[in-house]
Amino acid sequence: MKMSPPPSSASAPGPAAPDPAPAARPPEPVTIDSDGILLAGRLFRPARSPKGALLVCHGAGSHKENHELMGEQAAAAGLAALTFDFRGHGESEGEMGPDGWRDTAAAGERLLAESGAPWLAARGASMGGCMLLLAAHARPGFFRSLVLLCPADGGSLLAGLDERDQDGAPGEPQAREYSARFDAAALRPFLTDLDLVAAARGLPRVLLAHARDDDDVPFSHSESLAAVLAPPSRFVRLAEGGHHGPGRSPYVARATIDWVLANGGA
Repeated sequence: MKMSPPPSSASAPGPAAPDPAPAARPPEPVTIDSDGILLAGRLFRPARSPKGALLVCHGAGSHKENHELMGEQAAAAGLAALTFDFRGHGESEGEMGPDGWRDTAAAGERLLAESGAPWLAARGASMGGCMLLLAAHARPGFFRSLVLLCPADGGSLLAGLDERDQDGAPGEPQAREYSARFDAAALRPFLTDLDLVAAARGLPRVLLAHARDDDDVPFSHSESLAAVLAPPSRFVRLAEGGHHGPGRSPYVARATIDWVLANGGA
């Protein structure tokens, strides 16, 4: 007997699968003019029109490449992002001095101009957090919200300068992961008198993150900052992780994006 062929296993065509979300674009190199000092940066654009913009600021002796992942995550979330080297760091010109906070303003203005984003937020680690607080104090309303990871106080930055001097004179090879050029003569009196708590007083929409076992910047410094911030503000207290813990924490990275987006329309 002739057997009939088995029925085809192919099913009737269903609804077409949605197109995958477009990928964010590769980062673009940019140059930023900060008081005549040229800074190197990398601009991360989202696939579509940006919901907002996030400026990413590194710590003392670090550089923009150490924060590239944050730029990628921001772009994937629909934000334009800019990582950059502060003066005296990485590929940027000059020396870090008391006016270093102006780099955050110049970089933020460039990010808004290049991206067309409707608002600007910023995230800073250690020295970067310190510079952002000074910029937010000098330019009220410029940043829609801030994320500060173990923001450095004046005493901690002074201790870093002392450690650098003990490791060797400027220009000598140093087997250190972090290095930069500092105007120590101008920085020392500035950092001695620096009062970040006064600069932070009444500042709203700030997310703080700090690890309790930070040996470089006292955890108590962030507690003092948190006590004077205006609502809405939040303090993420990490049990461990050291000085770099908040910057390497996936939880803090997600909290950064959530915070920035939630406060973008504030």
